[in-house]
Amino acid sequence: MKTNATQFKNHFGEYMQKVYQEPVIVEKSGKPSAVLISYDTFEQLSNLEDFYWGMKADKAAREGFLGAEESERRLREYANKAGININDEANAKA
Repeated sequence: MKTNATQFKNHFGEYMQKVYQEPVIVEKSGKPSAVLISYDTFEQLSNLEDFYWGMKADKAAREGFLGAEESERRLREYANKAGININDEANAKA
């Protein structure tokens, strides 16, 4: 369900009841600005996220971790691809 910010403000109580059936998307200037969900839905999503990151951590532990040098090399590579020059920032602080 979608509504604009003014309608949401003026009918807050009604929208609070509707979140038990579906999320309420609040638009401001015609663009999505916020989503109101029930607390139960929030807990479910939080638990799923915790489970996901737990699985990722278990996988990383099984496959091994990168050493400091490999971590730095990859970070520099990713930064370079993003147009961030890490060397310049390090030199500016020195």
